[in-house]
Amino acid sequence: MRSPKRQLQALARGWSSGRPAVCIILVAANVGCFAAQAIIGYLSGNAYDIDKMFGLNRDAVLHSGYAWQLLTYMFLHQGPLHLLVNMLAFYFAGREVEAIIGPKHLLGIYFGGGLLGGLAYLLFGPAIPLIGASAAACAVIIAFTTILPEIELTVWLFFILPIRLKAKYFAAGLVGISAALAIFWPGLGQTSHLAHLGGCLLGWIYIKQLGYGNPLRIQKYIFARRQRAERYARMSPAQFISEEIDPILDKISRDGIHSLSRTEKRILEKGREKIAKKITPQA
Repeated sequence: MRSPKRQLQALARGWSSGRPAVCIILVAANVGCFAAQAIIGYLSGNAYDIDKMFGLNRDAVLHSGYAWQLLTYMFLHQGPLHLLVNMLAFYFAGREVEAIIGPKHLLGIYFGGGLLGGLAYLLFGPAIPLIGASAAACAVIIAFTTILPEIELTVWLFFILPIRLKAKYFAAGLVGISAALAIFWPGLGQTSHLAHLGGCLLGWIYIKQLGYGNPLRIQKYIFARRQRAERYARMSPAQFISEEIDPILDKISRDGIHSLSRTEKRILEKGREKIAKKITPQA
């Protein structure tokens, strides 16, 4: 996945000079942990013991108290290709997300996505160890596509065929494929699409809370209701009656009180409260 730099310059902040980017540090940590994993597995002759100890295993977490596995599993990988795919996807999305929202939020999305993805796997996945940074990478990818949904990406299908598409369509494809695999192929090795979905959900929620992307319908409703309440609070009783109450009274005289909507009834109640405050003597 590759994003054109020119389309990001208006939004991206420069990384702090003299400091290594958090994105690079996370990639280096994953590569270092994979190297240690490979060396220890080679010297011990049994790499599966590492997966049992540090991969995410339901029995180990729930019955043996290996809570650290919710963190360590996302720094282990099945092989070089697994590591390469995860780190490339994370790097290209993560460096842009870090430039736009800062390193602290990138860390929150990365580890939050890994944690929520891990919990989803523990609750609904197969009882085999889970390893890989896929959930964390998915969280960062969805964060990127939510911030810049219209940006065009070049995706290399099977590392051979280049396809250009908008970020929002890439995100929809990622979620759709993960959901389809979760339903129709629930036992796909140690990399779980349930964890991918958990990471995607966390990345989307996190970025939405920061105010990026198109607002949800409920967010629009809450915002409009807050604006309406603030407007009513600024209005004098006479102005409120003239602009809000009189049209409702006209409707009652024309169609009857049963024609009022719930909103109009609440407005009448607001008017009663305003009038009561005006005639109540001050102490």
